[in-house]
Amino acid sequence: MTDQYAGPDGLLGRFSATRASATAADGLVHLTVDGTGDLVDLDLDPRSLRLPAADLAAAIREAFTTARGEVQAALQEQLTAAPVTLPEGLGPLLREVSSNAQRRLDDLTATAQQIADRLGRTH
Repeated sequence: MTDQYAGPDGLLGRFSATRASATAADGLVHLTVDGTGDLVDLDLDPRSLRLPAADLAAAIREAFTTARGEVQAALQEQLTAAPVTLPEGLGPLLREVSSNAQRRLDDLTATAQQIADRLGRTH
């Protein structure tokens, strides 16, 4: 079975390939992020280095926030247009795993309550 989530056409490939760019500080700061939130390019105009450090940092954050918002919007559009489907048989398997985990958690909770009750009676 091929993994529809890996590879260039899979979900991870779509996230990695999706990009958005933004500028700040009157174009002195330019950066690009991908759909995973990674910063893939940062270009600082040499004049940006004359800015106070706090202003330069704020410009980078501003550009990053703008680019991240744009890439998230683009991914939302992509996922709405071509939703991701689970591989055949994975849905029931995930429900079974979830059910088993819930049963174990319930058992642990009951055991913890029994221990707490016993400790309460001894004090």
